[in-house]
Amino acid sequence: MTRSSRGVIVAVTAAVGVAIALAFIGVFGASGASPRTGPLVVDSRLAAPPARFVRGDGLYDGKGAKQRLEAPVSGALMGPLSPVAVASPDGSSVAYSAWHELRSVDSALSFSAQRIRPGDALAVPSLRVADDEGHDFLVARGAYSAAWRTDGALAYVQGVEPSFRAGEIYDGRVYVRRGIHGPAVEWTTEPARYVVYAWAGERLLLYRIGAGESLELLVADGPGRVRPFADGSAVAVSPDGTRVAVLSPDAASIRVLDVASGREQAWLDVTTSSPALRWIGYSGSWTRDRVVAPASSGLAVFRVGQESIQLEQALSLSQAEFPAGVQEPLFAGKETDEIVATAEAPAGDGDAAAFFLDCDRLARTCARGTPVPAKEWPRLVRNPSRPGRELP
Repeated sequence: MTRSSRGVIVAVTAAVGVAIALAFIGVFGASGASPRTGPLVVDSRLAAPPARFVRGDGLYDGKGAKQRLEAPVSGALMGPLSPVAVASPDGSSVAYSAWHELRSVDSALSFSAQRIRPGDALAVPSLRVADDEGHDFLVARGAYSAAWRTDGALAYVQGVEPSFRAGEIYDGRVYVRRGIHGPAVEWTTEPARYVVYAWAGERLLLYRIGAGESLELLVADGPGRVRPFADGSAVAVSPDGTRVAVLSPDAASIRVLDVASGREQAWLDVTTSSPALRWIGYSGSWTRDRVVAPASSGLAVFRVGQESIQLEQALSLSQAEFPAGVQEPLFAGKETDEIVATAEAPAGDGDAAAFFLDCDRLARTCARGTPVPAKEWPRLVRNPSRPGRELP
């Protein structure tokens, strides 16, 4: 082989190597490990999300089958602070928050000691469980928001009075049952406006909502043993249940706290990170060493270490198409490359429409589902208390 021939081979080999390296960087980022930050390309080709979900009075298996529920689902008393539908640890049952409106009260009624006046606008929340065998039964009337522990214990909020009157605060107490049909044991010491979020091992994370919709995150170590944990809201519980990522009240920073001690292990101001975000949201997901959360851009993915947290990827969505961003994003499997979420947008009739998104964060693409009325509360069935993976 001549010297010139060897030179051509070396040059070609080098060029191929550079091309492969550039392709690798393009997919995984300049560090060789981090996916690229940038816009998500969205198309409308999602027939159904890749998991069970609820909508209106239906529980869907994600494969086209529907189980009719005894009452329509609703997150009216907790919004995205707590899942509307929570899977049991083995995935065989779903606890869901329901809502029954009593729009017209013609005469005085009495629910327990609560006096209902003619003309009152009322609704009665309830917590129900539907299982794979088609059974659907009432757990508690006047109850909402559930957290299902790995050993089967079920936590929820039950109102001091079962009916909700428009314009009034709905105070309640937090109860835990060791099984669905077991006796209810009160874990709180006084009534307040609570929302149950998730179990962190044997400890229960819950919110107390105060004046001006302020949020205080509490930890219950057992019946009557409730302690302040953090101001702000929970983003996600770690897979082993020992830590929780917490959002600051101004939505500008995220902390990682040890649940047992409350000690701060890591902190990040997202307004000064690279890239910088205006805010991040709560009710995300934590799988392995990654956390996904709603963000001003659309979605934010964080890498969490033992004593560190850093913004790994910011994925942006069109503000015109997604003015309200996304809600309750979560990793769809044991890996962290697929993210599913719910989004809302104004509809032509003035009401909001909701739809599911199924996104590949490595390819930066999303499939968008068919819009449905947001008032039907289309949400994924999930369990933020489940170690390692939220989807059954």
